[in-house]
Amino acid sequence: MTRFVLATVAASTLASAASASFTGYSVERVITTGGNSQYQVFANFSANNLVFLNAFSFVNVSGNMNARHQDFLTADGEVGTWQAGSSVSAADRPEDSWVTASGLATSSGWGSALDPGFANGGIVQNINNGAGWYDATPGTANPIQAGGTQGGYRILLAQIVRSGDDVGQFSTHSMQLAWKVAGTTTAIFGNGSFQIGVPAPGAMALLGLAGLAGRRRR
Repeated sequence: MTRFVLATVAASTLASAASASFTGYSVERVITTGGNSQYQVFANFSANNLVFLNAFSFVNVSGNMNARHQDFLTADGEVGTWQAGSSVSAADRPEDSWVTASGLATSSGWGSALDPGFANGGIVQNINNGAGWYDATPGTANPIQAGGTQGGYRILLAQIVRSGDDVGQFSTHSMQLAWKVAGTTTAIFGNGSFQIGVPAPGAMALLGLAGLAGRRRR
């Protein structure tokens, strides 16, 4: 399994935030043992002692997520579900797309539930616009923990897997989120955007030329 940190994505993810403690989303890309492209989406923070509450108002800004599902429901001829937990085996977990509010990818630590705007079945290649997910175990706090390439603190919110090598597929997504200071009841809100995918080599060259042209104009 080879891991790629999408540093350019992490640097450009912050759209706006209601609190200085939220520094934006970051994405890590891995090629799985099955040869698929796995993306893990993290929310990053600059302060400790924080607890994640929920993600909401998800928007597919551009492109297609083309998410792959490998949970138990696909064996019945269905399209799968974004619900994490017992619907996917440990062996299939790296090859499956899901969302989480716990930041953990273990059978005992999913801790997430989908809100009514998050449709299971039907078209699940993209997370529904307006959908969200939340901490299903509020009695057991889901702390935002130290770690990550940005430093500071972060929590895993989603895993998106695309079939095979997805060079040339590129999509942008945004969502809002809520968290609180541990031991308090007041929610704090922020929002931002993130990108998944790898632009085709030609697109990368065009972006570079556009940057050069912009500098020359200035």
